[in-house]
Amino acid sequence: MQRNVSLRHGMKHWMASLVRGQSGEGIINGLYIMFILAVLLFVAVEVASYSMSVWKMYSAAEDVMEMMKSQNGLDHAIEYRFREMAKVLRLDDMDVRLEGTPKTVQRGDMLALQVHGRYQIKSLRPFGQELSIAIRLRLYGLAHTYIRPG
Repeated sequence: MQRNVSLRHGMKHWMASLVRGQSGEGIINGLYIMFILAVLLFVAVEVASYSMSVWKMYSAAEDVMEMMKSQNGLDHAIEYRFREMAKVLRLDDMDVRLEGTPKTVQRGDMLALQVHGRYQIKSLRPFGQELSIAIRLRLYGLAHTYIRPG
């Protein structure tokens, strides 16, 4: 209990010295600290948003890869379904591009899928910065269906 009281007293003393600095220095220092904390909070929110966008893009790409495995390659119908998933997942503002092994390959052949996009960093706009981060995903799999010749 004694330690808790001294900790509170120390915190009050620190806050009082921050505010009562000579000629208002303490208030300005406090404002700078609040500004830095706000910027760090913006960056933390942006990092969380970026990781969620990458996770959504990866899950959509995994679904496309499963369709490619069952149909032995990428075609326009699968691309269209990916575009629809991207709209539902709100990824359409990321300028997502899809490249993959074209249809039709034989069972057991390697399928490759590449998904490219750009994530816009929105928290730096008030500072006059327009930045974006490139997102590149690559997935691989094997075709499942045996195509009989003839």
